[in-house]
Amino acid sequence: MQASRRRGHSPPPGRISQRGHEGHSHTQIFRMQRAGETRATSCQEGDMNIGSALAVNGNGAKATPRSPEPLPVAVPHPVVVTTSWDDGDPHDLDIARMLADRRLAGTFYIPIKGHHPYARMDRSGMLSLDSQGFEIGAHGVSHPNLPQCDTELLTREVATCKKHLEDDLGKEVSMFAYPNGRHNAKVVAAVRRADFTGARTTAMLARELNFDPYRMPTSVQAFPHSQLDYFKNLLTSGDFKRTWGRLARLPSAGNWVRLAIRLFDTVMANGGVWHLYGHSWEINDFRLWDDLRIVIDHVSNRPGVLYLTNGELVKSGKVRVS
Repeated sequence: MQASRRRGHSPPPGRISQRGHEGHSHTQIFRMQRAGETRATSCQEGDMNIGSALAVNGNGAKATPRSPEPLPVAVPHPVVVTTSWDDGDPHDLDIARMLADRRLAGTFYIPIKGHHPYARMDRSGMLSLDSQGFEIGAHGVSHPNLPQCDTELLTREVATCKKHLEDDLGKEVSMFAYPNGRHNAKVVAAVRRADFTGARTTAMLARELNFDPYRMPTSVQAFPHSQLDYFKNLLTSGDFKRTWGRLARLPSAGNWVRLAIRLFDTVMANGGVWHLYGHSWEINDFRLWDDLRIVIDHVSNRPGVLYLTNGELVKSGKVRVS
């Protein structure tokens, strides 16, 4: 589900305008100079252990790489946080900076050709994402409606996309995202034949860890949908048993920030997976950066939570195949 793109569009109604705090504070004041010096030394040593900051965009913005090791589990039920971002827009680099500052994992699904007026990020952008520990996933060659493709075109869109990305990155690409979430049994079979480990849909309001790895759902999109939009999304998911259970979450759907926070708090209490997905160009066009900061600040740095990429989640052993 994807809104039409309009440059200069005014912010959606009901958007929370509170500005989130970006990055980590190093300005706490100490009364004694020696204590301040000790704190500064400790921070410097920590930065050396993590590694030097990496530039992620042409404006000189910096990002601290996330820790490669997930936090230890200290909650009664497994709690996983994962994020994914589609289309390979250059603004993905701004998303990466925000995630890295908060030690959040992310999977960036990149088509070979851009599917909207703006150019897709170049190879150096992909390599920058990869060097920071983010996952690169496939998103087709030209972002088509895959169920409408014949066998030859479907193979090209799925298998050729994987090979092209692997040649650019010099490593395996194991995850696929269906363009606009559209898929059927024929498309899933093509993804399996291409040797992908899993594939992500655009089904929302999910928080369960039992799902088909080739039909990975999400919890919420970083975009202000209406309740009717969510209802239509549930009906097209094809899983009517779970759709009935997710209908109870619709009352919170009027504001995507509140919905995202409510779903995360429920996962923290009961276990499961919280999956945020979105499009960086959409976030930029609709001025949703502050809303996004509020959400990711709320879910980051929680003891016992596993912060995983989509591929790490599929391979983690936490997923119970539905």
